[in-house]
Amino acid sequence: MGRLLQLLLRNGGFVTLVFVELFCFMLIVRYNTSQAVIWANTTDIFGGRFLERRQRVSDYFSLQERADSLAAVVDSLQERLAFARYVQVPVRDTFYRVTYDSITGSDSLRRKHVRPLYEHVSARVIENSVTGVNNWLLLNRGKNDRIEPHTAVITPNGVVGIVRHVSDNFSIVMSVLHSQTKITASVQGTGAFGSLEWDGKNPDVMSLRNISKHFKDKIVPGARVVTSGYSLMFPKDIPIGVVEAAPAEDSENPHFLVVRVRLGQSMSDVTDVSVVRNLFSPEIDSLKSKIKR
Repeated sequence: MGRLLQLLLRNGGFVTLVFVELFCFMLIVRYNTSQAVIWANTTDIFGGRFLERRQRVSDYFSLQERADSLAAVVDSLQERLAFARYVQVPVRDTFYRVTYDSITGSDSLRRKHVRPLYEHVSARVIENSVTGVNNWLLLNRGKNDRIEPHTAVITPNGVVGIVRHVSDNFSIVMSVLHSQTKITASVQGTGAFGSLEWDGKNPDVMSLRNISKHFKDKIVPGARVVTSGYSLMFPKDIPIGVVEAAPAEDSENPHFLVVRVRLGQSMSDVTDVSVVRNLFSPEIDSLKSKIKR
């Protein structure tokens, strides 16, 4: 113990300098946006590869669970495909135009190749947090895989977050469990829509705010909550979860209702995701910039 004290006394100035430098560095990164982005990208590059290798070892011992997860994804896609084939109304999907002849009463299918609206890129989560107020995920896909900032991240069970920072091989995703995340969502079959936000408490429950009061009797527990389609990032009708309880008056804004939504995708158990990129986003942004505000 005495030797330790002597060592600290001899090198006390150097130790103090190190602590002060670390504290100053923390303040710079925390309160300066540009420096925070540089730090995030740097840690992404150096830490991402280590985390990816660690994840590979972990994945080897959970191959059966991953096989079950992929089987569930295939089943979900097959159900959506069967539903798309069943619908016989005017609809344009991402590959064909389908029309219905209202004069003859017969179906007329005219297939014309059209450019898809969204592009999906599969990715794997190699780091995830759920315990903080502002949570993030790290994906093993980046610029080299056509991943861009401000793109949606989803699973067959629900929304996961929004890509914020991208390097060549990795990307950082702002989780739905983040204080700044706001996703436009609607209660299916009612016409009600609002802003989906997290209050920083239960990681399985979010709040749908800014719901007009005249929807109070239409929203019931168990109703499905999906993306509204009013955003360039998230396609329409991506599942989010279900209404957990009857709507209540919003204490923060008494003119509107707030609805508790139980997430369909558990954020503590996210492994395989899809990054969704709107292929027409630059064109739409350019057009919207012409609007005089």
